[in-house]
Amino acid sequence: MESIPWFAWIVLGAIAFGSLASVTDSVLKNRRKIAEIHAGPSRHEVLVRLDAIEHRLERIERALSEVPN
Repeated sequence: MESIPWFAWIVLGAIAFGSLASVTDSVLKNRRKIAEIHAGPSRHEVLVRLDAIEHRLERIERALSEVPN
């Protein structure tokens, strides 16, 4: 290892550290996204909310169709 100058080790260390930091950041972001997905509403809650919105839309459409031109 005497053929590699001391300042080259600094560059190699910086590259290794940067790569490790990037991989760690990616893993942590992925874990946060998974946690957010699991913390969200259940499928049943979403379907109930969607049904309520569709019902409201039907009432609005019915009311608008009854309005004379």
